[in-house]
Amino acid sequence: MFGKNQTISQLTSTGSDLSERTKILVKKNIEQLELNEIAFLLREYVGTGVCIPIAVNRLKEQEINISMLHRNQESENQRELIRELVLIETGSWDINAIANQELKEILGIKIDYLNIRREIKEQFKAYTPKELMWKQSSIQEFNYYMTDSRMGVLYGYGLVTSLKRAILNGNSVKYEMGSDSVVIKTMSIFNELVILKLNCNDELLRLLENEKKIKE
Repeated sequence: MFGKNQTISQLTSTGSDLSERTKILVKKNIEQLELNEIAFLLREYVGTGVCIPIAVNRLKEQEINISMLHRNQESENQRELIRELVLIETGSWDINAIANQELKEILGIKIDYLNIRREIKEQFKAYTPKELMWKQSSIQEFNYYMTDSRMGVLYGYGLVTSLKRAILNGNSVKYEMGSDSVVIKTMSIFNELVILKLNCNDELLRLLENEKKIKE
């Protein structure tokens, strides 16, 4: 069972200013989360980097019936979850390229049954996740945000934590520094080439530590 005996709050930072429902859901065992509960977390943008592979994996286990001809609770929950996945911002797919491809294969032509605007469905079908890169300009961008406002600093943190999340989810990051070009697929190489060469403060190190792998 994907994520067995794990909770979202154990796998990623979720923040402290959460609604009561959200607090309950991020501490609920992943295998016990209902589809509509995962959809809620995606809609609230809580633990998105973890919720996306959880959602796609759950859908892989089911027969997809999302046309309006199906009126049972299961199909309603599938429609709700898939709708949230299709609506999610493209940047979230950049760090979840594998899940993006899997979802497109799961849905196939059934995506056309969703009751959302056709152009949104077409944009989702046509979108190709961008290659994740770490290069000199990435370091410069990180250093810039680390001297910015609090919002800028948080964005700087996200530049790094999102890459760790991507690797934990099975994706890769291309590292280009001078004449060196490496495809990073493991956390040991990521730590060696990226983390150890950055001036990470204690807060960022805690955020990185909070990002953990989902059990298969």
